Order: sequence, then C-alpha cells, then structure tokens
Amino acid sequence: MARHVLLVDDDPESTLAVDRQLTDLGYDAVVVTTGEDALRVLAEDLRVDVLLTEVRLPDIDGRELAWAVCRKRPFVRVAFMGHSPPGEPLDVGDVPLLTKPFSATALATALLQALPMRRSAHL
Repeated sequence: MARHVLLVDDDPESTLAVDRQLTDLGYDAVVVTTGEDALRVLAEDLRVDVLLTEVRLPDIDGRELAWAVCRKRPFVRVAFMGHSPPGEPLDVGDVPLLTKPFSATALATALLQALPMRRSAHL
C-alpha cells in the first residue's frame, strides 16, 4: 500500500490539517508549499508514492506539477485538492479531487483512488 505522500499546499492552515489527517491515517508525508519545492524533493532520493497537490499553487498550476512529477516518476499516483469557486469548476480529468475542507474519510478514499497521470487523461 502507498504510504509516502508528497503534500503540496501553500495554505498553512490547510497544510497543517491535511498533514495531521495523513498521520492519523498512517501515511508519512513530506510537506512543501510550492511546486518548485516539490520538484526539488523529487530530485532527491526520497520515496513518494502519492502526490497530493493543491490545484492552484502560486508558482505553478497543480496539474502542470503533476505532469512534471509523473514524467520523472511514472508510477507516482496523483490526487488533487482545492477550492472550487461557484461557476469555476476545477477540471482534473479522472484524477480524484478533494474539495476543501474535506474529511479524513474523503482523504483516505482519494488516496486509494489516486492514479498515475497518463497522456490519455483530459487535463
């Protein structure tokens, strides 16, 4: 079972809450606040099974980050999280999307359903 999560979110309150949920669910998380930091972590030899990223990051779109991650590590599974403003649905294809705030149960389900990004995904 995938137990190593790279959590990318620029909101400190959200990051703290999600990191706590991940710990309670038995996951080990590496937490970063930017896409650039996430790519730096991946350049190291750290195990990452799942990328859990905010869709709207300040330095890169979370979907672009997911593509970059999956090009470097094709077996990393991906799940997104974010706020969906009224009238602006977030399009993430078949990849799980957690709408903030979310429960630990929803997080656990999304992590189990997370998939590697493939060229056939419509993003």
